[in-house]
Amino acid sequence: MLNFILIILHGLLIIFLYLFIVKMVLFQINHQVKQKNYRLVVVTTSEAELEKGMIFNLNKKLSLGREASNDLAINDPYVSLKHALIVQKKGRYWILDQGSLNGTYLNKKRLKKPAVLKVNDLIKIGNTVFQFKG
Repeated sequence: MLNFILIILHGLLIIFLYLFIVKMVLFQINHQVKQKNYRLVVVTTSEAELEKGMIFNLNKKLSLGREASNDLAINDPYVSLKHALIVQKKGRYWILDQGSLNGTYLNKKRLKKPAVLKVNDLIKIGNTVFQFKG
């Protein structure tokens, strides 16, 4: 009977250690994302309110579009009211098009599905190009 209890306790200890390690790895991933200063930098634009070199720091979410309620409003006739969204999920930044008419481009390719952003990726929305920096 004592051997059975020791086996159960040993198994529970292994499970606890495994969960602890998984939690620490996830914490480390999130911590790394928070430590880095991820941002969008304007590369080119025809929009009067934006200038080349302007920086927009990223947090959990950044909505882009022509509508003033977006986190980053882009007054460009080629930009939809709610054009694109950048979200932080599982330690990475993702970009997704929100059904825009003229599309969102990642490294000159039109987005068809959400994509993970990598440092130095180029994002084109209307006549504005941003670079993802980290």
